[in-house]
Amino acid sequence: MNFVENKILIYVKLYFMKPILLVFSLIIFSCLTAQKTPPPPVADSMSQYSKDTVGIFEKVEVEASYPGGDSAWRKFLERNLNPDAPFKEVPRRKKYFEQTAICQFIVCKDGSICDIKVINKVLPSIKKEVERVIRLSGNWVPAQQEGRKVKAYRKQPVTFVVVSE
Repeated sequence: MNFVENKILIYVKLYFMKPILLVFSLIIFSCLTAQKTPPPPVADSMSQYSKDTVGIFEKVEVEASYPGGDSAWRKFLERNLNPDAPFKEVPRRKKYFEQTAICQFIVCKDGSICDIKVINKVLPSIKKEVERVIRLSGNWVPAQQEGRKVKAYRKQPVTFVVVSE
């Protein structure tokens, strides 16, 4: 191999190494910036009972729950959801239609719920129905972090299935 071939080979190696180094650098940078510090301790104040989004936990030691537990929550949803909600918007020629709405809401320290919204794309009638029923659910048992009641997010998937014969 002569000097020119060596130089080209080295250039080719460096040329292909740059994207790898760039990707590696981006991965390291994103890992370093993605690390989150734990939230500061929550002070007991009236602001924790407000409906704002300040001081909300995404992960907690004890999740917020519906009074009576999961079985009571399931019964509440079954009794109050209108299964006919998507019928007007589903084309009649469809034999089978299924859509899951993922509803996110906040359970405050006093157990009240607020900031109810469907966070994925679904039919407007499904979105409206799910938000309506979550709003009806009343007070919850608040989440706990370090033995204290805190505001926390909850997510609830609700699936609608339409089968026509």
